[in-house]
Amino acid sequence: MRNATLLFAVVTISACSKPSAEPRTEAGLLQINGTELYVKRIGSGEPIVVVHGGPMLEHGYLLPHLRPLADHYELIFYDQRLSGRSAPQVDSASVRIATFVDDIEEIRRSLDLERIHLMGHSWGGLLAMHYALEYQENLQSLVLLNSMSASSEVWREEERFLAQRFTAADSGERQAIRETDAFANQEPDAIAQLLRLSFRLQFYDTSMVNGLQLYVPEDYSDRSMQFGYMMVDLMDFDLHDDLTAVTVPTLILYGSAEPATELSGAMLHERMPNSEWVVIENAGHFPFIEQPAAFTDAVRRFLVRNRSR
Repeated sequence: MRNATLLFAVVTISACSKPSAEPRTEAGLLQINGTELYVKRIGSGEPIVVVHGGPMLEHGYLLPHLRPLADHYELIFYDQRLSGRSAPQVDSASVRIATFVDDIEEIRRSLDLERIHLMGHSWGGLLAMHYALEYQENLQSLVLLNSMSASSEVWREEERFLAQRFTAADSGERQAIRETDAFANQEPDAIAQLLRLSFRLQFYDTSMVNGLQLYVPEDYSDRSMQFGYMMVDLMDFDLHDDLTAVTVPTLILYGSAEPATELSGAMLHERMPNSEWVVIENAGHFPFIEQPAAFTDAVRRFLVRNRSR
Protein backbone atom coordinates (compact mmCIF):
# COMPACT_ATOMS: atom_id res chain seq x y z
CA MET A 1 0.00 0.00 0.00
CA ARG A 2 3.02 2.34 0.29
CA ASN A 3 2.56 3.69 -3.22
CA ALA A 4 -1.22 4.08 -3.03
CA THR A 5 -2.47 7.20 -4.72
CA LEU A 6 -4.71 9.86 -3.26
CA LEU A 7 -7.69 10.22 -5.56
CA PHE A 8 -7.91 13.94 -4.94
CA ALA A 9 -11.26 15.50 -5.57
CA VAL A 10 -8.84 18.16 -5.49
CA VAL A 11 -8.97 21.25 -3.38
CA THR A 12 -5.47 22.68 -3.81
CA ILE A 13 -4.76 26.18 -2.59
CA SER A 14 -1.38 27.63 -3.46
CA ALA A 15 0.25 31.02 -3.13
CA CYS A 16 -0.42 31.62 -6.81
CA SER A 17 -4.15 31.01 -6.68
CA LYS A 18 -4.76 32.62 -3.33
CA PRO A 19 -2.16 35.15 -2.15
CA SER A 20 -3.37 35.17 1.46
CA ALA A 21 -1.72 33.26 4.30
CA GLU A 22 -4.15 30.37 3.83
CA PRO A 23 -2.10 27.14 3.94
CA ARG A 24 -2.03 24.73 1.01
CA THR A 25 -4.83 22.16 1.19
CA GLU A 26 -5.36 18.82 -0.53
CA ALA A 27 -8.33 16.51 0.01
CA GLY A 28 -9.51 13.22 -1.42
CA LEU A 29 -9.92 9.48 -0.98
CA LEU A 30 -7.08 7.14 -0.11
CA GLN A 31 -7.24 3.37 -0.67
CA ILE A 32 -6.52 1.84 2.75
CA ASN A 33 -6.95 -1.71 4.01
CA GLY A 34 -9.77 -2.67 1.67
CA THR A 35 -11.73 0.59 1.93
CA GLU A 36 -11.49 4.25 0.97
CA LEU A 37 -10.72 6.81 3.65
CA TYR A 38 -11.18 10.54 3.16
CA VAL A 39 -7.93 12.41 3.86
CA LYS A 40 -7.30 16.14 4.06
CA ARG A 41 -3.78 17.64 4.26
CA ILE A 42 -3.23 21.26 5.28
CA GLY A 43 -0.04 23.24 5.67
CA SER A 44 3.59 22.11 5.61
CA GLY A 45 6.21 21.05 8.10
CA GLU A 46 6.48 18.12 10.46
CA PRO A 47 3.37 15.93 10.03
CA ILE A 48 0.61 15.77 12.63
CA VAL A 49 -1.91 12.99 12.00
CA VAL A 50 -5.22 13.91 13.65
CA VAL A 51 -7.60 11.18 14.85
CA HIS A 52 -11.13 12.47 15.40
CA GLY A 53 -13.54 11.45 18.13
CA GLY A 54 -17.03 10.08 18.17
CA PRO A 55 -17.16 7.36 17.33
CA MET A 56 -18.89 8.13 14.04
CA LEU A 57 -18.00 11.81 13.89
CA GLU A 58 -15.54 13.08 11.26
CA HIS A 59 -12.56 15.41 11.01
CA GLY A 60 -14.53 18.60 10.28
CA TYR A 61 -15.39 19.52 13.87
CA LEU A 62 -11.65 19.73 14.64
CA LEU A 63 -10.38 21.39 11.49
CA PRO A 64 -11.14 25.09 12.10
CA HIS A 65 -9.79 24.95 15.64
CA LEU A 66 -6.54 23.16 14.76
CA ARG A 67 -5.94 25.20 11.60
CA PRO A 68 -3.59 27.69 13.37
CA LEU A 69 -1.11 24.82 13.77
CA ALA A 70 -0.86 24.59 9.96
CA ASP A 71 1.34 27.70 10.02
CA HIS A 72 4.25 25.46 11.05
CA TYR A 73 3.07 21.86 10.64
CA GLU A 74 1.37 19.68 8.08
CA LEU A 75 -1.99 18.63 9.49
CA ILE A 76 -3.27 15.32 8.16
CA PHE A 77 -6.95 14.83 8.95
CA TYR A 78 -8.88 11.75 7.93
CA ASP A 79 -12.35 10.30 8.41
CA GLN A 80 -12.21 6.88 10.07
CA ARG A 81 -13.77 3.92 8.30
CA LEU A 82 -17.56 4.28 8.14
CA SER A 83 -17.28 7.96 9.14
CA GLY A 84 -17.86 11.24 7.36
CA ARG A 85 -16.85 11.18 3.70
CA SER A 86 -15.10 7.80 3.85
CA ALA A 87 -16.65 4.74 2.18
CA PRO A 88 -20.06 3.87 3.65
CA GLN A 89 -19.69 0.07 3.59
CA VAL A 90 -16.89 -2.11 4.98
CA ASP A 91 -16.31 -5.77 5.81
CA SER A 92 -17.83 -6.33 9.25
CA ALA A 93 -14.67 -8.19 10.33
CA SER A 94 -12.72 -4.93 9.86
CA VAL A 95 -14.77 -2.99 12.41
CA ARG A 96 -12.31 -3.67 15.18
CA ILE A 97 -9.86 -1.46 17.06
CA ALA A 98 -6.88 -3.29 15.55
CA THR A 99 -8.02 -2.42 12.02
CA PHE A 100 -8.72 1.22 12.90
CA VAL A 101 -5.19 1.41 14.32
CA ASP A 102 -3.69 -0.25 11.25
CA ASP A 103 -5.54 2.36 9.16
CA ILE A 104 -3.46 5.06 10.86
CA GLU A 105 -0.26 3.18 10.08
CA GLU A 106 -1.26 2.62 6.45
CA ILE A 107 -2.03 6.34 6.05
CA ARG A 108 1.45 7.11 7.39
CA ARG A 109 3.09 4.64 5.02
CA SER A 110 0.97 5.55 1.99
CA LEU A 111 1.83 9.23 2.38
CA ASP A 112 5.54 8.36 2.78
CA LEU A 113 5.72 9.92 6.21
CA GLU A 114 8.48 9.06 8.63
CA ARG A 115 7.95 9.75 12.34
CA ILE A 116 4.71 11.56 13.03
CA HIS A 117 3.09 13.56 15.79
CA LEU A 118 -0.15 11.71 16.51
CA MET A 119 -3.05 13.70 17.96
CA GLY A 120 -6.26 11.99 19.10
CA HIS A 121 -9.37 13.59 20.55
CA SER A 122 -11.87 11.70 22.74
CA TRP A 123 -12.49 8.27 21.11
CA GLY A 124 -9.56 9.14 18.84
CA GLY A 125 -7.36 9.31 21.94
CA LEU A 126 -8.06 5.65 22.65
CA LEU A 127 -7.09 4.76 19.07
CA ALA A 128 -3.94 6.88 19.42
CA MET A 129 -2.96 5.02 22.60
CA HIS A 130 -3.41 1.70 20.82
CA TYR A 131 -1.26 3.00 17.96
CA ALA A 132 1.48 4.00 20.41
CA LEU A 133 1.45 0.51 21.89
CA GLU A 134 1.76 -1.08 18.44
CA TYR A 135 3.88 1.40 16.47
CA GLN A 136 5.75 3.53 18.99
CA GLU A 137 8.88 3.59 16.82
CA ASN A 138 6.97 5.67 14.24
CA LEU A 139 6.03 8.43 16.67
CA GLN A 140 7.70 11.76 17.27
CA SER A 141 5.15 12.59 19.96
CA LEU A 142 1.67 11.71 21.15
CA VAL A 143 -1.05 14.26 21.94
CA LEU A 144 -4.12 13.04 23.83
CA LEU A 145 -6.90 15.64 23.83
CA ASN A 146 -9.71 14.91 26.29
CA SER A 147 -9.05 11.27 25.57
CA MET A 148 -11.45 8.46 26.24
CA SER A 149 -10.28 6.41 29.19
CA ALA A 150 -7.75 3.61 28.83
CA SER A 151 -10.07 1.43 30.92
CA SER A 152 -13.64 0.33 30.23
CA GLU A 153 -14.44 0.47 33.94
CA VAL A 154 -13.27 4.07 34.31
CA TRP A 155 -14.94 5.04 31.05
CA ARG A 156 -18.29 3.80 32.36
CA GLU A 157 -17.75 5.68 35.62
CA GLU A 158 -17.19 8.89 33.67
CA GLU A 159 -20.32 8.22 31.65
CA ARG A 160 -22.30 7.92 34.89
CA PHE A 161 -20.99 11.31 36.02
CA LEU A 162 -22.06 12.87 32.73
CA ALA A 163 -25.50 11.27 32.93
CA GLN A 164 -26.10 13.12 36.20
CA ARG A 165 -25.93 16.40 34.29
CA PHE A 166 -28.87 15.42 32.10
CA THR A 167 -31.94 17.33 33.28
CA ALA A 168 -35.66 16.87 32.77
CA ALA A 169 -35.54 19.80 30.35
CA ASP A 170 -32.79 18.05 28.37
CA SER A 171 -34.91 14.91 28.28
CA GLY A 172 -37.90 16.85 26.99
CA GLU A 173 -35.80 18.53 24.32
CA ARG A 174 -34.42 15.19 23.19
CA GLN A 175 -37.88 13.66 22.99
CA ALA A 176 -39.15 16.61 20.97
CA ILE A 177 -36.40 16.03 18.39
CA ARG A 178 -37.13 12.31 18.25
CA GLU A 179 -40.81 12.99 17.56
CA THR A 180 -40.17 15.12 14.47
CA ASP A 181 -40.71 13.82 10.95
CA ALA A 182 -37.16 14.88 10.15
CA PHE A 183 -35.75 12.55 12.77
CA ALA A 184 -38.10 9.73 11.78
CA ASN A 185 -36.69 10.08 8.25
CA GLN A 186 -33.15 10.15 9.66
CA GLU A 187 -32.43 13.52 8.08
CA PRO A 188 -28.85 14.69 8.77
CA ASP A 189 -29.90 18.01 10.33
CA ALA A 190 -32.12 16.25 12.87
CA ILE A 191 -29.37 13.81 13.79
CA ALA A 192 -26.88 16.67 14.14
CA GLN A 193 -29.35 18.49 16.40
CA LEU A 194 -29.61 15.44 18.65
CA LEU A 195 -25.81 15.01 18.73
CA ARG A 196 -25.31 18.63 19.76
CA LEU A 197 -27.82 18.18 22.56
CA SER A 198 -25.81 15.23 23.86
CA PHE A 199 -22.49 17.07 23.55
CA ARG A 200 -23.90 20.19 25.21
CA LEU A 201 -23.55 18.45 28.58
CA GLN A 202 -19.80 18.29 27.99
CA PHE A 203 -19.29 22.05 27.65
CA TYR A 204 -18.36 24.36 30.51
CA ASP A 205 -20.34 27.10 28.76
CA THR A 206 -23.23 25.20 27.19
CA SER A 207 -24.10 28.14 24.93
CA MET A 208 -20.91 27.45 22.96
CA VAL A 209 -22.13 24.11 21.64
CA ASN A 210 -23.14 25.79 18.39
CA GLY A 211 -19.43 26.21 17.69
CA LEU A 212 -19.35 22.45 17.18
CA GLN A 213 -19.51 21.96 13.42
CA LEU A 214 -20.95 18.55 12.59
CA TYR A 215 -21.17 16.86 9.21
CA VAL A 216 -23.69 14.00 9.17
CA PRO A 217 -23.85 11.85 6.01
CA GLU A 218 -27.22 10.87 4.57
CA ASP A 219 -26.67 7.22 5.50
CA TYR A 220 -25.50 7.89 9.06
CA SER A 221 -27.93 5.34 10.52
CA ASP A 222 -26.66 2.53 8.29
CA ARG A 223 -23.06 3.39 9.12
CA SER A 224 -23.85 3.41 12.84
CA MET A 225 -25.38 -0.04 12.62
CA GLN A 226 -22.21 -1.36 11.00
CA PHE A 227 -20.12 0.25 13.72
CA GLY A 228 -21.95 -1.95 16.21
CA TYR A 229 -19.44 -4.70 15.43
CA MET A 230 -16.89 -2.64 17.40
CA MET A 231 -18.72 -3.20 20.68
CA VAL A 232 -16.93 -6.51 21.34
CA ASP A 233 -13.67 -4.54 21.74
CA LEU A 234 -15.23 -2.01 24.12
CA MET A 235 -16.87 -4.34 26.61
CA ASP A 236 -13.81 -4.97 28.77
CA PHE A 237 -10.38 -3.39 28.33
CA ASP A 238 -7.62 -1.84 30.41
CA LEU A 239 -4.45 -0.45 28.83
CA HIS A 240 -2.96 1.19 31.90
CA ASP A 241 -0.26 -1.39 32.60
CA ASP A 242 0.71 -1.58 28.93
CA LEU A 243 1.00 2.21 28.67
CA THR A 244 3.96 2.23 31.07
CA ALA A 245 6.00 1.06 28.05
CA VAL A 246 5.08 4.13 25.97
CA THR A 247 8.09 6.40 26.36
CA VAL A 248 7.53 8.90 23.54
CA PRO A 249 6.80 12.46 24.71
CA THR A 250 3.08 12.63 25.44
CA LEU A 251 0.80 15.60 26.09
CA ILE A 252 -2.30 14.73 28.12
CA LEU A 253 -4.74 17.65 27.92
CA TYR A 254 -8.26 17.98 29.32
CA GLY A 255 -10.76 20.71 30.00
CA SER A 256 -11.30 21.31 33.71
CA ALA A 257 -15.07 20.79 33.61
CA GLU A 258 -15.29 17.16 32.56
CA PRO A 259 -15.16 14.12 34.86
CA ALA A 260 -12.29 12.56 32.93
CA THR A 261 -9.98 15.32 34.13
CA GLU A 262 -9.84 13.82 37.60
CA LEU A 263 -10.21 10.20 36.48
CA SER A 264 -8.77 9.30 33.08
CA GLY A 265 -6.29 12.13 32.82
CA ALA A 266 -4.68 11.65 36.18
CA MET A 267 -4.40 7.90 35.63
CA LEU A 268 -2.81 8.31 32.21
CA HIS A 269 -0.28 10.82 33.51
CA GLU A 270 0.65 8.48 36.35
CA ARG A 271 1.21 5.51 34.01
CA MET A 272 2.93 7.18 31.05
CA PRO A 273 6.53 7.94 32.07
CA ASN A 274 7.25 10.74 29.58
CA SER A 275 3.94 12.59 29.80
CA GLU A 276 2.96 16.19 30.47
CA TRP A 277 -0.37 17.02 32.12
CA VAL A 278 -2.27 20.18 31.13
CA VAL A 279 -5.72 21.25 32.32
CA ILE A 280 -7.48 24.06 30.45
CA GLU A 281 -9.63 26.04 32.86
CA ASN A 282 -13.24 26.95 32.10
CA ALA A 283 -13.54 24.33 29.38
CA GLY A 284 -15.05 20.91 28.97
CA HIS A 285 -14.65 18.19 26.37
CA PHE A 286 -13.95 20.67 23.55
CA PRO A 287 -11.35 23.10 24.96
CA PHE A 288 -10.33 24.15 21.45
CA ILE A 289 -13.81 25.70 21.10
CA GLU A 290 -14.20 27.18 24.58
CA GLN A 291 -10.63 28.35 25.23
CA PRO A 292 -8.91 28.43 21.83
CA ALA A 293 -5.97 30.64 22.80
CA ALA A 294 -5.02 28.61 25.87
CA PHE A 295 -5.51 25.38 23.96
CA THR A 296 -3.40 26.38 20.95
CA ASP A 297 -0.65 27.79 23.16
CA ALA A 298 -0.40 24.57 25.20
CA VAL A 299 -0.25 22.36 22.12
CA ARG A 300 2.24 24.59 20.30
CA ARG A 301 4.58 24.71 23.29
CA PHE A 302 4.55 20.94 23.56
CA LEU A 303 5.17 20.43 19.84
CA VAL A 304 8.06 22.91 19.77
CA ARG A 305 9.73 21.10 22.67
CA ASN A 306 9.35 17.78 20.88
CA ARG A 307 10.08 18.55 17.24
CA SER A 308 12.63 16.43 15.39
CA ARG A 309 16.24 17.43 15.80
